[in-house]
Amino acid sequence: MNIPITIGLPQLLSLLIGVLGLLLLISSLRGGRRSAEAYEVYKAREGASPPFSRYRPFRWGRGISSVLLLAIALSLLWATLALQTYLGLTGEIKVAHIRATTIANVAHEMSLELILYDDHGHQTSDNTYLVHGDEWMVQGDILKLAPWLNVIGLHSGYKLTRLEGRYDDIKLENTAPRTAIELNGGDDNFFKTAYTQKSWFSPFVDAAYGNAVFQAAGTFDIFASQDALIARPAK
Repeated sequence: MNIPITIGLPQLLSLLIGVLGLLLLISSLRGGRRSAEAYEVYKAREGASPPFSRYRPFRWGRGISSVLLLAIALSLLWATLALQTYLGLTGEIKVAHIRATTIANVAHEMSLELILYDDHGHQTSDNTYLVHGDEWMVQGDILKLAPWLNVIGLHSGYKLTRLEGRYDDIKLENTAPRTAIELNGGDDNFFKTAYTQKSWFSPFVDAAYGNAVFQAAGTFDIFASQDALIARPAK
C-alpha cells in the first residue's frame, strides 16, 4: 500500500500560515490572562471596588485587541486546513501506463503492455499480457485518509491489485473465457484489516474500498487521486 507524501511550496506556505495563526492565538490568550491577573493584583492591593467605581476590571482596548487577534488566528488556521485539504483532494499521482492493441483476425482479445510506477514516478515493472475481452479493467485498493492528515501532506493510500478483461456483451461476460491477473501481490494485510475492522482505524482512515477503471484498446495513463483511479488518453 502506497501512501504518498506531498511536501512542496504550497504545503510550506500553508504551514507558515498555520504557525502564524497559532502564535496569534497564543498571544491573544496570554493577553487576556495578563488582564485578569492585573485586575486580581489591583483588587488585592486596593480592596474591592465600589459599585460605581471609576476603575473597571476589564480594559476595553486590550480586550478588543485580544478578540481581534483570536479572530485572525482562527481564520488563518481555518484557511490552512482548507487550503491543505484542497491540495490533497486535487492531487493526482501517475501509477500506470497501458498500451492495449487488438489482435488481427481474433475477436475479443487484445495484447496489453502494463507499466507500473511507484509514488515517486519511478518505473517498477513492464509486462505484456494477453487479455480476453473488449476492454481492459484495472482494479485497486483505496484507503481514504481522515481529512486532518491532509494538513501534513498525506494523500490517500492506493495499491493496484488486479488486471482483468471485460466484455461489452453481458452474455459473453458470463460464458466466454476470462482474464484475471494479480498485481502487486493483491490485497495486502493492512488493507484487509482496515476494510474489515473499520472502527479501529476510524480516527485515521475515513474509508477503505475497492475501485476500478476500464477502457477499450488504446494508450492510457492511469492516475490515483484522493479517492479514485482515473484513466486518461496518454499524450
